[in-house]
Amino acid sequence: MKTPRRRSTPLTREEIVRIALDLIDQDGLASFSMRKLGARLEVDVMAIYRHVDDQEALFDEIAAAMFRGVDVAGLPWTQPWPNLTFAYGMALRDALLRHPDALPIYARRPNRSPDAVEWGVRALLKLSDEGVPGTTALQVALCINEFVVGHAMAVSAWRTESQRSRRPEEGSAGFTVLAAAAAASPPGAHFELGLRAIIDGLRRAVTR
Repeated sequence: MKTPRRRSTPLTREEIVRIALDLIDQDGLASFSMRKLGARLEVDVMAIYRHVDDQEALFDEIAAAMFRGVDVAGLPWTQPWPNLTFAYGMALRDALLRHPDALPIYARRPNRSPDAVEWGVRALLKLSDEGVPGTTALQVALCINEFVVGHAMAVSAWRTESQRSRRPEEGSAGFTVLAAAAAASPPGAHFELGLRAIIDGLRRAVTR
C-alpha cells in the first residue's frame, strides 16, 4: 500500500487559501472538497481546520483573496468620484474574471476583508467630500458592485455555454440582424458602456 506523502514545511492560512483557489480555478467549484484540498497540501484534513473553522470560513477567505486583485491604493483617488468608481468597476471586473469558477463564492457572501473595508471607507469619504451623503454614497457603491458582479457572472456563464453554442452561420436563413450584431460584438464588450451609463445616471441622481 502506497504511503501518502506528508509535507515538511508548516501549513499556513495563506497557503490554504491560495491552493484552494487554484483547485477551484483548475477543476471547478462543483468538484472542490476539503479532502481534495488536504491531498494537494499533503496534510490530513483536520490540519486545515486548525487554520479555518470550516469550508464556509475558507470561502470567506477566498472571496477576500479575489478582492485583493483590485489595486485599491492605485485607483485615481484625486479624480472626481465618477472617474474613481469607473476605475474601481473596471479593476473589480478584471479581478473577478481571473477566477470565473470561484465567482459564486464571491457573489454569495459579503466581503468584509481589510482590503474591501479600506475601499469602502475611502470611497464613502471621497463621495462625502464631493457632496454625496454617506447613506447615498453607500447606495452608489452597492449599485456599482452589484452591476460588476452580475456582469462577471454572466460572462463566466457565457464562456461555459459557448462550447454548446449553435450560432447561425453567416449567410444562413437564421443569420438575422440580431445574429449579425452578436457576431460583431465580443462577449463583455458592453461592460464599459453599461458601467459608464450607470455611473452617469447615479451622478445625475445624487446631484439633483
